[in-house]
Amino acid sequence: MNDSNEKTGSVDPFKTHTPTVHDVPTANFQQSATLVGELLDGRFQIEENLTDSGADAGGIGLVYLAKDMKLMGREVVVKILQKAALENSEIIRKFEHEKEALIRLEHPNIVRILDSGALSDGNPFMVMEYIAGSSLRKLLREKRTLPFDLVAHITESVTAALAAAHAKKILHRDIKPENIMLSPQGDGFDHVRLIDFGISRVEESQLAPVTTVGHGAGTLRYIAPEQLSANLNQTPAADIYAFSIVVYEMLTGELPFKPQSVVEMYEMQKQGVQVRPTALRPGLSPRADEILLSGLAFDAADRPQDARQFGRDLASALKESDPNATATAATAELAQTQAANQISVPTMAKPAAAAESAIPALGFQTLSPKKSKAPLWIGLAFLVLAALAIPAIIAYRNSDSKTGDTAANDAKTQPAAENSTAAGTERQVSYFLNVQKMRDGKPFEAPFKSSGRQVFESGYKFSMVFRPDADGYMYIFNEGNDTQGKLGYYLLFPTPSINGGLAKVAAGQQIETARNTFSGTPGTEIMWIVWTANPNADLDAATDSAIRNSGGVTPEKATALQSFLAKYKADGADEDNDPSEHMTVIKAKGDAIAHRFELKHR
Repeated sequence: MNDSNEKTGSVDPFKTHTPTVHDVPTANFQQSATLVGELLDGRFQIEENLTDSGADAGGIGLVYLAKDMKLMGREVVVKILQKAALENSEIIRKFEHEKEALIRLEHPNIVRILDSGALSDGNPFMVMEYIAGSSLRKLLREKRTLPFDLVAHITESVTAALAAAHAKKILHRDIKPENIMLSPQGDGFDHVRLIDFGISRVEESQLAPVTTVGHGAGTLRYIAPEQLSANLNQTPAADIYAFSIVVYEMLTGELPFKPQSVVEMYEMQKQGVQVRPTALRPGLSPRADEILLSGLAFDAADRPQDARQFGRDLASALKESDPNATATAATAELAQTQAANQISVPTMAKPAAAAESAIPALGFQTLSPKKSKAPLWIGLAFLVLAALAIPAIIAYRNSDSKTGDTAANDAKTQPAAENSTAAGTERQVSYFLNVQKMRDGKPFEAPFKSSGRQVFESGYKFSMVFRPDADGYMYIFNEGNDTQGKLGYYLLFPTPSINGGLAKVAAGQQIETARNTFSGTPGTEIMWIVWTANPNADLDAATDSAIRNSGGVTPEKATALQSFLAKYKADGADEDNDPSEHMTVIKAKGDAIAHRFELKHR
């Protein structure tokens, strides 16, 4: 399989380097490609910086493709920490746990670690095998649903890997299609391997202590209830729950829960799966249906506790299913209705990132430019955090992004997108609002599209849906006053819940932000929507600070952001409205578009 959707880098076959043995180099983190051409630890010839091609984008590591010069130039993946990460003991602990997990685990269905060490500045690195192939996510994008026998094979393979990890007292905690790799094996089934132990929980660690503070870890739509509530007493049942969601998706092409926030996910999980797999997949055996639903029980104690036995039982039941069965018209209509009812907020079109949210935005900054009082988003943030306990919020951008080893193996074979835009080339971004009328805090009518020109009622919920016409980087900020009356900014995109915290978007990719709420105080929201052809240090710095600061850009980063926006505010961007489509199109020439608009509510 050639993962053309996920791989974003390539190796130049005509580019050669002459290996020279020397001291282990110190990475220059201002120029992340500085290790290219170096011989790391006298053995690993660094060939390409995959971070620049999307590997571990938005994460905490730098990822390189290298050749093992002691083993006939075998391709490997080298992962090191970024400079900023070295100042955070929690990130270092995570890195050490990932390394220890892979050292402990020797299993054919788990990616292998080959070596580890440290650069001369003390920065740790690890070397992992390069996996030729693509992720399960890529296959699901192509096929939507998979044959029963293939689902059975993947189930047996992944649960065998999980059982091996659990036997070593290691919980993976981030099971999702992106972290399941498939490698072609001739005429037989692909070789399945579980990757990315970056947020694993390693008991009795010899390299780093297990955290004593709960941190909700994982990917929102593939996460167990006990992980959402940051329960430290997690068991193998948490991984079984997450993988059961993956199996549900492989069988039906749908997710059992489609929340827009942590709160919604937890409530949906408490209510239980509303659409049985058999309602969506003709021919699925009733026994497979029952076993799969047992893995999705809300209480961990009610789920199977042995991953290997769960996998064997489920695979056996899947093989009893009828691959030739077809749905009746009535059954298909019922299934579609039930699936739609599982979506917390109906949308006009499914956003590209809708299936992979990690954590929600914590509310909408609602500020009147005429007043200098505390923005509502601060209050909403504290309310949500109090309701779920602060540990339930994932601290790092890479929790829902493509992880280093996934992207490293995916990034190698597709040429990187060329984002440079000629000065005279016109680029455009289309956007509209998805508005939900509310009464007494409950949906009152079906959502409707809006260009944002009308005056909205306070209490209404809305999200922004946007689509650029070229590859690039997108940012959305809400501008207003902070608690001291100073100009401040709140980040709406990217967030960990949307696009995995990544600003990078593809041409034609449609993305929907998390829902936000207009406050009860009449006012005008000042919004900025920004597209750039290439990464921008000021925008990325503002984004990073906001993600680590519950959505609010820190004052020191806000100054540079303000300067950037002021420049493009002066330059301006053309704006067209399409009343029939309730859509706004902004256009500008060059490498950046920055558009300021207002949303009024009463």
